[in-house]
Amino acid sequence: MATDLKTLQSESIPVKFNNIVKRFVSHSGQKDFFAVKNVTLNIEPGQLVTVLGPSGCGKTTTLRMLAGFEMPTSGQIMIGDQDVTHTPPNKRNVGMVFQSYALFPHLTVFENVAYGLQVKKVSKTELLQRVQQVLMIMNLLELKDRMPASLSGGQQQRVALARAVVTEPKVLLFDEPLSNLDAKLREYMRDELRKIQQRLGITSLYVTHDQAEAMAISDKVVIMNKGEIEQMGTPWEIYAKPTSRFVADFMGKANFLPATVRQVEPSKLVLDLMGEILEVEKDQTFPVKNGNQVTCVIRPEFWHIDAEGKLKGKVTRATYLGNYVEYEVSLNKETIVVVDYQHYMRYGFYREGDDVQLSLKKERISILP
Repeated sequence: MATDLKTLQSESIPVKFNNIVKRFVSHSGQKDFFAVKNVTLNIEPGQLVTVLGPSGCGKTTTLRMLAGFEMPTSGQIMIGDQDVTHTPPNKRNVGMVFQSYALFPHLTVFENVAYGLQVKKVSKTELLQRVQQVLMIMNLLELKDRMPASLSGGQQQRVALARAVVTEPKVLLFDEPLSNLDAKLREYMRDELRKIQQRLGITSLYVTHDQAEAMAISDKVVIMNKGEIEQMGTPWEIYAKPTSRFVADFMGKANFLPATVRQVEPSKLVLDLMGEILEVEKDQTFPVKNGNQVTCVIRPEFWHIDAEGKLKGKVTRATYLGNYVEYEVSLNKETIVVVDYQHYMRYGFYREGDDVQLSLKKERISILP
């Protein structure tokens, strides 16, 4: 893929959503539906920000408002220093990669990629140069005369991306672009998309419902729920330091266990978790006092199967998944999920009904009210 990218690179610019609302008016006597409620989001120049959430959370509507396919009911959308809130799509200089690829079936790969430049009435010499270059970047040069129907899913996706970037957009939008690919190809293509986005330095907004995909490609992840932003941060912050039960539960598996605050210190909390005294980092955003009940968010991999572990439980289910074993363990009337990446390789894995002793990676525990 080594080639000169200078003619495709442009100065990265920021994108801002300022208090955006999208309301769909009901004509059946029911309440109006708010697809997006008071969303404020800043995307730094060159960043790839992923909007993640369940179906109906407002993520696709947010993307479509940036593209210009939907107009906000109120609020402001800025691309660089330009207010594009009510600007038509063809005046926004935004490229979009669709879930369905949306390739023209009667045009070759070359013609599909060149289409946007033809619409812009770019000179033939410049068109040939830019299309040739982007085909090289996407490893599509040898396929330039093929028709879309003769391409694999991954090849079609690369053509769709090539068509989006050849026009040198200021912002690149991805609407669940990998959802039609099989698991292995999806993993490969997400890495390729990320490499290309970083090399070109295009400010990007990516919408997906796949948590692993969001974690793998994003500079920042935005979790939406019922039209509002629940939390935003780096992938590590979203996963390791969720600020709500919804975020913790949505971003992979999590155990929610009750604990009592025994002592509050400047930099740590002392907790009683099922009889075990734990010291955890004091970084929660809500006030706590001695005697308060809190909820510990413990990811399955934060448990450690340990012969010296003080917490004793019984395996109720064991699932062997190749590089790890996932257990459900009954622990003090609670059922928890435990993931074992190492213990089973040396000692084998436990069966249903076996007793286990567990300890915790205490520095990884998050606290919710």
